[in-house]
Amino acid sequence: MVENFKKYLKNNFSNGPKAKILIGVITIAILLSVTLVNMRKTITMKIDGKEETFVTYKRTVKDVLDTKGIIINLKDKVQPALNSNVSEGDTISIKRAVSVELTIGDKKVNIETAENTIEEMLNVEKEELKNQGIEYNYGVDEVTPALSTKIESNLQINLVKVEIKNELAKEAIDYDVIVEEDSDLDSGLEEIRQEGTAGEKEVLYEVVYKNGKEVSKAVKSSKVVAEPVNKIVAQGTRRVFASRDGQLLNYKSVLYCESTAYSGGGVTATGTVPVRNPNGISTIAVDPRVIPLGSLVYVEGYGKAVAADTGGAIQGNIVDVYMNSQEEAYSSWGRKYNVPVYIIAYPGEW
Repeated sequence: MVENFKKYLKNNFSNGPKAKILIGVITIAILLSVTLVNMRKTITMKIDGKEETFVTYKRTVKDVLDTKGIIINLKDKVQPALNSNVSEGDTISIKRAVSVELTIGDKKVNIETAENTIEEMLNVEKEELKNQGIEYNYGVDEVTPALSTKIESNLQINLVKVEIKNELAKEAIDYDVIVEEDSDLDSGLEEIRQEGTAGEKEVLYEVVYKNGKEVSKAVKSSKVVAEPVNKIVAQGTRRVFASRDGQLLNYKSVLYCESTAYSGGGVTATGTVPVRNPNGISTIAVDPRVIPLGSLVYVEGYGKAVAADTGGAIQGNIVDVYMNSQEEAYSSWGRKYNVPVYIIAYPGEW
């Protein structure tokens, strides 16, 4: 366009000095006009979502912002970059950084960020957090609110540091106490036949710590290093009493009974003839529900006897001892109370 204009002036005006000056001035004016037209751009600026459209002749994003008096802080986000050239129809986006509070245990840290979510902020500010002694372990540490939460001013974020450690411990294995009955040992007595020794095992625990405090502990594996040795205790079951004639007799149990006496011979409930033998085994009548027929007993003050007979009046803890005469039954024995009756052997055991 400029060349065509020069030709037009040359053909229509004199070629003298003044004409040349005029041509030069007009040419410069045209060039300036074309340049200004080319520099003119209509652009849109968005600051935290608020839009403004205006005309600018500036070349770069930074130049545009300087012209508008917009100051960009360190953590603010600008798109495109400050050194980028602007063109007709471009949009400059600015997202201002806001302050959020991050709490970890007793420690609180304020962070300026222009990221969209908590997750993005933790990733972008990783180095800054590390410089302040905080290392976020993605997928392990706990964050509230959720990582997807949008960042807003004064948002409070709680970070719980989670550590999972494997810890090996040696633990004792308790031994068992085995009690063995011994009929050759008096009742109430005990003998240690074998001392017990605790065993040992290695236990691998998975321990979870939150902010340095243990919150859970689970066994991952266990291995016995030494088996325990059980303690063996012999417990006496033998019951012995001394009879009036000086005999030491073993017994199964003792009953305290009311005792009466009878005489007159006849045949017992077991088909035997009742006898009274102070130096041997006599006959007594019993309640079979209390003392089984055929049991060998020792009645205090009477002696050994076999439970061979029954009677209508013999019910419960009552024994009726046999005497050789009615006089002995009534005068010598009569009726006694709380008489010890020792069961020496049950039927089939003697």
